[in-house]
Amino acid sequence: EEKNYCPECGAEFEERTLRVSRALTRLADKARNQSLYRKKERKLQCEEHQEELKLFCETDKKVICVICAAAQEHKSHSFTVIEEAVEIYKNQVKSSFESLTKKESEIEQMEQQQKRKISGVR
Repeated sequence: EEKNYCPECGAEFEERTLRVSRALTRLADKARNQSLYRKKERKLQCEEHQEELKLFCETDKKVICVICAAAQEHKSHSFTVIEEAVEIYKNQVKSSFESLTKKESEIEQMEQQQKRKISGVR
């Protein structure tokens, strides 16, 4: 008994009226490989040194490569790895968002109170 596999997800199915399309399988494999290749290529690179950007310069608030970190321009600066900086700033943004959401709610409540007062005056 021949087993059939979906060329896209690889799931097995028993439908016997379908035939395997080798061309479609090859095309799906090529597309999958291209997307994996592009994901590897997407790493950000330093424009000056073509090195992967791995560090965050706390002083200048920008991402840099290890060569830039050793250069005179950043010699006395403080650094962190990008992943840690992302977590720090993500938490700061979340905190700011929560604060703004609370202030928005307070303003809406004050607006409603003012509308009730205005309605009571009429």
